Amino acid sequence: MGVADRELLAKLALLMLEELALRRNGRVKPSYWKTYRLAGFWLGRETARRVLERLIEGGYVKIDGEYVVLLKRFTPQKSLRAVLRDAYSLLATGASR
Repeated sequence: MGVADRELLAKLALLMLEELALRRNGRVKPSYWKTYRLAGFWLGRETARRVLERLIEGGYVKIDGEYVVLLKRFTPQKSLRAVLRDAYSLLATGASR
């Protein structure tokens, strides 16, 4: 994995955390977590799962039953729509906006 790949995955992880922060109570089922689903589509399920595992290892999220729960709260500066647009742009083109 090259530096560009790691940078893309790091940006993706941040966007995933931003989406979780914008969701009600900071929790979501993986099937409704849009940035996770986008990553699974564009990068493959295994890569999306690895990003999620790294977020769990870092203590940012945890799996609580069938939900993914944000542990470290913060206030994102973007709207949910902007986060999803940035995630699509990042994954579809491989570059950020």
